[in-house]
Amino acid sequence: MTRTTAIGLVLVAVTSLVRAQNACEPASLGCAIFNGQHPMTAHLRDDDRALPSWTTRCVNCHAGTSTAAPFAPPLTRDSLLGATRRRGGPISHYDATAFCRAVKDGIDPAGVLLRKSMPRYRITDAECAALWAFVVRP
Repeated sequence: MTRTTAIGLVLVAVTSLVRAQNACEPASLGCAIFNGQHPMTAHLRDDDRALPSWTTRCVNCHAGTSTAAPFAPPLTRDSLLGATRRRGGPISHYDATAFCRAVKDGIDPAGVLLRKSMPRYRITDAECAALWAFVVRP
């Protein structure tokens, strides 16, 4: 990794952290999970070591900044509910069950394995339902 790339990644993480600090209403568990105010335990595929919680916030990869596009697809109502071809698989769309399978097991609604860089979360059904409700809110 070049020094420029490392500095860019740090800036993205810091920008996301600043944006996340006051972004949620206290009662919004889904928002708190997305922004990292409710830390989640996660690991990468083929590696059971827990990742530091600041690295596993959804906002780190799924939200862009004023100067950079998101690293991963945005988690929005349109992107999740819209029927589309993902990673060369058949046309599919997310629902709450498929979303939670992707978050926990790294498998999309068409049965295609997500990138290795997508953390696999140890998330309860209630936490996942709250996260789903937050990302697909109108």
